[in-house]
Amino acid sequence: MTPDEVRMLDNRYALLFIRGERPIKDEKYNLLKHPNIHLTTDGGMLPYEHGRVDHAVASMSLVPYSPDMVIEEMEISEEITCMLWSEEDLETYFEKLKEIQLNEPNNETKKEA
Repeated sequence: MTPDEVRMLDNRYALLFIRGERPIKDEKYNLLKHPNIHLTTDGGMLPYEHGRVDHAVASMSLVPYSPDMVIEEMEISEEITCMLWSEEDLETYFEKLKEIQLNEPNNETKKEA
């Protein structure tokens, strides 16, 4: 198709370009008629947030370092304990935490009875 033919193309048609293949001209698909539209933002669902942090488990702060600073001058006010958890350990921890949260309302109703 020439650029003039593309400009004059009926609005119900779309051109699909796939590398290594010839261009395809086909009718546009109405996404609002898709059976799973209810799973998208057009169907009322919340938008997908890529990279969202569900469980923030640590925080770090950096202290500026200068060569004049001597380690002995630094005061350690309390003992610091660090644990390094694998991804599997964190998944297990959060699963147990979720189970505990799900069981809490049931425990309260049993205590009242």
